[in-house]
Amino acid sequence: MKPGIVLPGVVAATLLVIFGARAQEEGDKPELTPEQVSTGEVHVTMNSDYARVRVDGAAWEEHAFEDNGKTLVIHRMDRTDEHQVTLTPVYPELAPVEFTLRPADWKLVKLEKRVKMWRAKKKVVFSKATKAKKARPAKK
Repeated sequence: MKPGIVLPGVVAATLLVIFGARAQEEGDKPELTPEQVSTGEVHVTMNSDYARVRVDGAAWEEHAFEDNGKTLVIHRMDRTDEHQVTLTPVYPELAPVEFTLRPADWKLVKLEKRVKMWRAKKKVVFSKATKAKKARPAKK
């Protein structure tokens, strides 16, 4: 046998075994049922843009804005617990808004044919902030 013919055959057989084993490993991963997934995302529609986000009193880093900042998407929220969400607008003339996110607020949304995600939707309207009256000095 010629070495030039055997070597490509051995390389091809080795690659076939490697890629076959990798494909079999990926197929062994069990799919999670929707009830086993405990996280989801919250879509908040706002009348102002780019509000600061606090969840349960702490700043929340896992978020993004859409629609020029009018839609807030909060990622990786635990849907099994109740959360207190505070949104503070960047404009001082608007007042902050707080709302409670309950486990009953989550819905299973179909993204693709076989892809589903837990999602909650809220609509927030920021009202005008009440101005605190300055204390006037007493007249003498």
